[in-house]
Amino acid sequence: MRCVILGGAGFLGRHVGRAMAASGFEVWSVDLSRAVPEGSAPWLAGEVLGEFSDVPSWWEQCGGADVIVHLASSTVPATANEDPLQDVQTNLVGMLRLLQGLRAQAKQPRLLFASSGGAVYGRPQSVPLGETHPTVPMGAYGATKLVIEHHLRIEESLHGLPYRILRLSNPYGEWQRPHGVQGVIAVFAHRALHGLPLDVWGDGSVVRDFVYASDVGHAFAAAARHAGESRVFNVGGGAGHSVNHIIQTLEQLLGHAVERRVFPARPFDPPVNVLDIQRAQAELHWKPTVAFEEGVARALEWLRTVP
Repeated sequence: MRCVILGGAGFLGRHVGRAMAASGFEVWSVDLSRAVPEGSAPWLAGEVLGEFSDVPSWWEQCGGADVIVHLASSTVPATANEDPLQDVQTNLVGMLRLLQGLRAQAKQPRLLFASSGGAVYGRPQSVPLGETHPTVPMGAYGATKLVIEHHLRIEESLHGLPYRILRLSNPYGEWQRPHGVQGVIAVFAHRALHGLPLDVWGDGSVVRDFVYASDVGHAFAAAARHAGESRVFNVGGGAGHSVNHIIQTLEQLLGHAVERRVFPARPFDPPVNVLDIQRAQAELHWKPTVAFEEGVARALEWLRTVP
C-alpha cells in the first residue's frame, strides 16, 4: 500500500508520514521543497518536487497511490483574509485540478483532506463543537476549506472518489516553525526561550483546542483504513486550554516568569472553541495520547535547537 502526502515535507507532513509508515504504508512526499536536513525523514520512500495539483507530474514518479493525504496549503487564516483571491486560486482551484487529475487515473485512491476544526464552524453556538454543528465560517480560510469539503462530497457522488475529511483543531509539536503567523504554542515557546515578551490579546482567558501533531498523524493513519459511513471527523485534544494556561505551562517548564505585552481583546476571537471528538473515538478508534503539558515540553525541547 502506497501513501502520497501532498505537503509531506512540512510540519504536519512529517508527523503524518511517520505515522503512515508505522501503519505499514510506503510513504512518498510531494512538496515544493524537500525535507531538510537530508535524511531527517527516514520514513519517506521518496520525494517529488512539484505542485500538488499537477497530478501528471508526480503520479508516475510515486508509482501511483492507494491513499493521498492532502496537507498542502498556501495560506493560514490571517493571510487568506488579506488576499482571498489568492487563497481561492491556489487552494480551491488547486484542489479542483487535483480532482480532475485523479479522474484520469485507472485506480481511484482514497483522499484524506486536512480541514479546519475552528475555521469551518465559525462562532460556536454550543461547546464542544460536533461535526453536525452549523458551518458558518467567519473568514476566507474557513470558507475555502468548507467549499473544498463540498467538492469532495460531490466528487465521490459523481466520480466515485473515496474520501475522508479530518477537521483539525490546533496542531503543535516538533518541526513547527515559530517564525510564522500561526501556531501560538511554537511562537510563545520560542519567544520565551529567547527572553522576548509574549503578545496577549485581552485578558488571556480565550480558550482553544490543541492536539499534539503525532496524534494527528495517528488519526490520518486510522482514517486511511476506516470502513464506516462517516466522512467527516473532528480531530482535537479533547479539552480546551486558555492563553493564560499556555503561558503558565511554559513558566513551569522554564522555571521562571515570562513577560507579557497586553493588547485590547479582538472582537473576532470567540471566547471558547473546543471540538467534540467522540465520532473519531467511536469510528476511527482514535484518541489523543499526548497530554498537553507533555506535548508543550516536547515542543519546547525541539525549539531549543531552532535559532
